[in-house]
Amino acid sequence: MENIFDWDDIPSLDGVGAEWAYIPKTPLSRRAFVRVNNEDIPRIFIVGNVFVKVVTVNDSYTGRLLDIGAGGLALQLPVSLETGKLLRVGLYLGPVMIISKAEVKYSSKTEEQDGQEQYTTGVEFIDLDSDSSGYINGLCASIHEE
Repeated sequence: MENIFDWDDIPSLDGVGAEWAYIPKTPLSRRAFVRVNNEDIPRIFIVGNVFVKVVTVNDSYTGRLLDIGAGGLALQLPVSLETGKLLRVGLYLGPVMIISKAEVKYSSKTEEQDGQEQYTTGVEFIDLDSDSSGYINGLCASIHEE
């Protein structure tokens, strides 16, 4: 069959809008934000742990990432942080550095490790930049697609 058109007859994709928005279906759709958890992280980044730097007005700590979503993250810390405490968090997810202001939402004692108490701490991002949010959402979508 012979083509009866010329490639120049097909318009470019510039300015062509989609008539639908892609929203991944996920078993975690009850949450405001889907998360990548500490079981998914080694599969994505081929690392054992992702470390998170936490800085308050007076102190800084390093914790281990437990899960992350565009709304915030959970991490394991050697100290309990007060709910409502404002801080900055920073971490690398593969080649991408994520830095954000954050607020502590909870902190609970979970276990002792090497004789030191450990706390699971959840923080909510405040003003996470759109590039970082998009990157995290992309990771979440790639893990939780059905």
